[in-house]
Amino acid sequence: MVAGMVDDSERHGAAELSTTLVLALTAVGAALVAIFGSDGSFNGTTVLAAVLGLVPWALVAGGVHVGPVPFFLWSFACSAVIVIVDNNAGGLFPLMVALVWVMRATDDRRLIVAALALTAGLLVALAIDVGSDDAGLVYFLAGVGIAALMGRMLHRQERITAELRTMHGLRLEHAASGERARIARDVHDVVAHSLTVVMLHLTGARRALATDPAGADEALARAEEVGRESLDSIRQVMGLLRDPGTGTDVPVPGIADLPALLDGYRAGGLDVGATVAALPGVDPTVGLVVYRVVQESLTNILRHAPGAACTVDVSAAGGAVEVVVVNGPGAHAPANAGGDARTGLGVRGMVERVRALGGEMVAGPTPGGGWRVAATIRPAPGSEVAALSSEAGERSGEVGSWSPADAR
Repeated sequence: MVAGMVDDSERHGAAELSTTLVLALTAVGAALVAIFGSDGSFNGTTVLAAVLGLVPWALVAGGVHVGPVPFFLWSFACSAVIVIVDNNAGGLFPLMVALVWVMRATDDRRLIVAALALTAGLLVALAIDVGSDDAGLVYFLAGVGIAALMGRMLHRQERITAELRTMHGLRLEHAASGERARIARDVHDVVAHSLTVVMLHLTGARRALATDPAGADEALARAEEVGRESLDSIRQVMGLLRDPGTGTDVPVPGIADLPALLDGYRAGGLDVGATVAALPGVDPTVGLVVYRVVQESLTNILRHAPGAACTVDVSAAGGAVEVVVVNGPGAHAPANAGGDARTGLGVRGMVERVRALGGEMVAGPTPGGGWRVAATIRPAPGSEVAALSSEAGERSGEVGSWSPADAR
């Protein structure tokens, strides 16, 4: 992202320098017109004034900052010498080019009005001095107006370009921030869940080691299995970070994987009762969010309310998938799950995932001292959830129910 912003700055500098060089070359051409443009105009005063009028252009083309006030006053003085001393109308052309640069370089209205007034005054003085006709005066006034308009257009274009560049930088920062949040969610979902389950099995194994060696060995085997699955998931996430096309063939968990997820928690001792509707037409993105919401909710129960009984309900209603996870009071409730910086990352990640699909999620304590997570997830266009939700009450054969007794 930094490299991209540096490239933008370099391109902006090159474009600004290019405009300055074009105007500087135009000023050289205008000076030549003043010197050779009319009979008898080639004299020492005109040549000296025209060459001196190019000094500020040489400075700005060389990268030296020259303020608009000294730039215009210097150009005006040189042009005035050519126009008034030598009665040479060609001296107005370098001044018109300088007027373009000033109009481009400033937003100061007083300077703009003063520059226009001085230029117009010099033109009127020339007309009075040499007795120019009205048509010639109108043409020169039109040239002054065009020069001023061109300068303002260049100023507006460069300002819009700067604003677009700023917006582009903000967009890159926002994209990077969103990518960091997505990575944090993915890593949290994999690591927090896996470590929680592994620690649960290790604790059970330690407690059963003396009295039930076979049970302890089984718990250790389960912990090893979960650890290996966690490593595979982490490798997948890291592969996606290195190359977005890497690891795309690894299946993404969804609603169909919820029974295995629930069985894993039950094997660790969590009392889970679940009702999960079979929704085969759900978009994989929606199914992944449903899976992560259930996974994070059960992980929080293990962390904050060990020993508490809980229920998981996944259904389709009103064209959306609804997920409700409720647990009773355990050792302690997840009191700070929604706000504490240390314990609230999982809940925050769930909320971000659900809102990314246009859904809503609420997490909070229940009157009985437990905790409730309720999410309404909007499916992607073309999903069959809307059709399934209207038939959910009639197709009872598509609803699977599990309880702790079934797991045993």
